[in-house]
Amino acid sequence: MAANDPGIPPLPLAEDPVKGGVSGTRTTEERPIAPDQFDPRYETTRCEIWAYYAYYVGNNGLTLFNFALTAFQNLLSQAAGDVGELRFAGTDRTINSIVLLANGISFAIQVVLFLVVGSYAGGSARRV
Repeated sequence: MAANDPGIPPLPLAEDPVKGGVSGTRTTEERPIAPDQFDPRYETTRCEIWAYYAYYVGNNGLTLFNFALTAFQNLLSQAAGDVGELRFAGTDRTINSIVLLANGISFAIQVVLFLVVGSYAGGSARRV
């Protein structure tokens, strides 16, 4: 027994080629598309927007921030010269130690920012 032809079946003719498309006519009724268009309680404040910006930059990083540690280490190497040590936080330290300490300090600051500012950026403090 032979199998049916596995070719592509013919498609039925389209009844209305514009069906489901965007028509050129507009309705006279203007409907809101976001909650803040009809209820001022849902409007985002300037403080909330800047909190989100700070959270986004800290969470995702920017090109300059990703390159900053490399540039910082390069500047420290140029300042130290052949000695390879600089005075930092009251003691003589190697360049790698200074970069790691600075990275740890900046990470601690980011943790504080994420916990304080990030909680407001998520919308938990939004008025309802």
